[in-house]
Parts: sequence; C-alpha cells; structure tokens
Amino acid sequence: MHIERRYWLFGATIVLFQLAGYNAMTLSLLAFSLILLFSAECFFNNVQALKWFLSFCIGTLFIGLIKLFFNDASMKSLMMWGQFYLLCFALLGLKDRKQALQVLKIVVYLIFIGDLISNLLLMLGFDLPWSSLPPKRIGEFFPRFTGIKNNTLYSGSISFLALCFTLHERQLPKYLHRLLLAMMVFNLVLASSFRYYIALFSVVILIKFRLYSRQKLLKMGYVGTIILVVLATWLTRTISLSNSLRWQLWNNTLDRITENPLSGIGFMFQELSEHSMVSYHNLAMSGVTESTILLIMLCFGLPMTLLFLAVIAQTLSRMRFSSTYSVTLGLFLSLSLDLFWGGSWDNILSLSLFLLSLYGINHEGYFQQRAERYLSKEQREPQCLADDSPKLNE
Repeated sequence: MHIERRYWLFGATIVLFQLAGYNAMTLSLLAFSLILLFSAECFFNNVQALKWFLSFCIGTLFIGLIKLFFNDASMKSLMMWGQFYLLCFALLGLKDRKQALQVLKIVVYLIFIGDLISNLLLMLGFDLPWSSLPPKRIGEFFPRFTGIKNNTLYSGSISFLALCFTLHERQLPKYLHRLLLAMMVFNLVLASSFRYYIALFSVVILIKFRLYSRQKLLKMGYVGTIILVVLATWLTRTISLSNSLRWQLWNNTLDRITENPLSGIGFMFQELSEHSMVSYHNLAMSGVTESTILLIMLCFGLPMTLLFLAVIAQTLSRMRFSSTYSVTLGLFLSLSLDLFWGGSWDNILSLSLFLLSLYGINHEGYFQQRAERYLSKEQREPQCLADDSPKLNE
C-alpha cells in the first residue's frame, strides 16, 4: 500500500472510532493501521527526545498490570487504557508526523461540518434521530447544544480543534478566514463548553504575545491559569451546578487517592451511561474525576503523576526553539491545560493530536538543544587553546 494511503487509513479509523466507539473491531483496525505506519528506526530516534514520557508510559503500564492481579478492571477501562498505550508507542514510530497532522486536520474539519449542521437543525426545531436538545441547566441561560454525537463536550471539543487548525491557515483569503473562524466560534458558543473557551483563550494569548519564545511568561501564565480556574470553580460552586459538581468530584477523587497515594488502584476509567441523570451520586459512582491529572494520580499514584507533570514542564521549555507559531504549539498548550480540569484521553482524535504535538515539540527541541550545546562546546575549545598558548610559548 502506498505510504500516503496508509495515513488516510489511519484517518478513516479515527472517524470510525468517533462513530462506533471502543470495540474489538475498531481497536483491531486501529492497531492494523498503526502497524502499517510504524518504523523501528523512527521509534528509537524519537525515544531519545522522550525518555521521561517513555518512562511514564512503561511505569504506569507496569503498575496497571500488577494491580490487575489484585483488582478487577472493567472491559471499558482496559480498552481505554489499551488504546492509550497503543497510540503512545505506535505514534513514536511515525515516519511523517506532518502528514498525520494533515490527515487529522481534514478529519476534524469534516466532523465539524456535521456537528455545525446538527446544531443548526436543532436550533431550527428539527427532531434528529442522532441528537436532541437537553434541558437548560440550573444557573445557565441557554441549553447546551449537543451536535453530531449528542454530547455537548464533544461538540465543544471538535469546534475548538477546528479553530486551532484554522488559526494556523495563513494561505486563505482574509474574508474567508474570518468567516470560518466566526462559524467555529458560533458553534463553540452553542455547545457552551466553558473549558474550551479557556483553551481557545490560551491559544490566542500564545499567538498574540509569542509566549513560546518567552519562557518565563509562558510558565507563569500556565501555572496562573490552573490556579485561576481552580479558584473560580471554588468561588462559583454555589451558583453554578457544573462547578458545584466539579468541585465535589475533585474532592471525592482526592479522598480516594489518599487511600493508596503511592501506587494507585490500577486501570480505571469512568463508566457513565449517556442516559444517566446528571447528579453527584451518579457521577461519583461512575468513576468521573473531572480531571485527567487526578485520574492519573488515582490510577497510578503520586510519583507517576509528578513524572507526567515533569514531561509537561519539559515540553513547555522546549517550545523556545520554535521561531514561529505552529499548530502543534497551540494544541499542546491547550490540551495539556485541559487535563487539569477535564481532559479527553477517551477521545482518540484529541489524544492523537495531543501525542503528535507532544512528540513534535520534544523531537525538534531536543535535537536543536543538542546542536546548541555542540556549537557552544566548539566555540569554547578554540578560546581555551588561545588562553593556553602564551603559557606554551613560555
């Protein structure tokens, strides 16, 4: 099979996952498409730049497998984490990350078009067999539109991802570029997923102030955003049902973490039915954490969580080697921030984009860092010889 067609097969598999979800067929097809793209040479080349992340993957996998001997894990949890490790290891061996990103960009745009059409039809009062308009939540003025997958979070996510790619489309005419951005922002507002408002704001600030080349401001802004969101959640927990539930679920997860803080409980993921009534009891019993960072801590313990946070910090540091903005910078910044108050590792599309961005930034940063050190060493050696030459003449 021609190499370009293999990337399109991977893209088609991603679309199939969006429609059919986790099952033996989709996971097998995903594995097959990734095997066709895998290169052992690229894998070992990329591993050099991602030693910390590889240690995180191997460490959490080892903990999870050990815990399986003592604790049962649901089939959905095993499939979700199986998908995570499959993508982590397989995408390290991609020969052409840019081609993969290009294919996934087309996938994002196609799904966005379907999502926007679904929301417009719901707005006009049509009854759709695949989607319905939920009742307005307490403390909110408008209902949240559910889009093509009957899920407000997914509708917000696909709108945000489409915005990320469109912000980087420099070759489009200005009027068309603005029209596309307006349509995507409109659909994002319909979904009312506030976490993606924060994600979009972070990308705009990154581009506007070129924070990728201003390390101190980037890291201060990153940590400040996390503190601000946590503080805002706490302050509005009495007037917003969403933030009230989020705050309770965070506290519930922290209580569970204290029971086994070093090694966690092993593989676990939320088991929430689409038709479940939204309440604290139902969400807590279904294993909802409202934070992927807390989920990692619950499953694999504090040491592995600290290692993952170190990976994020290292990747932010390596952004400084980017002379211009690229879509991977915006995707990594926003999707990594979202892990603290949400995250979507169960969504193979978002997870693939997160990993490709993580790998791309670290690969380029690592080898540029090595080149800088080599040049610095080369410049120092002649200077040392020059300093020693008078002594030799004496």
